Amino acid sequence: MSFNVFQDKRDQESVAYDLALALAAKDPAITSPEALIKRVSELLPECRNAAEEQYNSERPEPFDIPIKW
Repeated sequence: MSFNVFQDKRDQESVAYDLALALAAKDPAITSPEALIKRVSELLPECRNAAEEQYNSERPEPFDIPIKW
């Protein structure tokens, strides 16, 4: 079953942030809001790359339609 992450007009930044937050929330060493924010900021660059790759894989390829005048 195919699932598009970028449905409902989600942008790359929101997907990357959700990924970073989900990963940071699983870290048992995080015991304060400040630690969570720090961990999210550390994970965000890698999550942005993953979100960009996924976005590019879901985006349809542009195509040309020849028109004769």
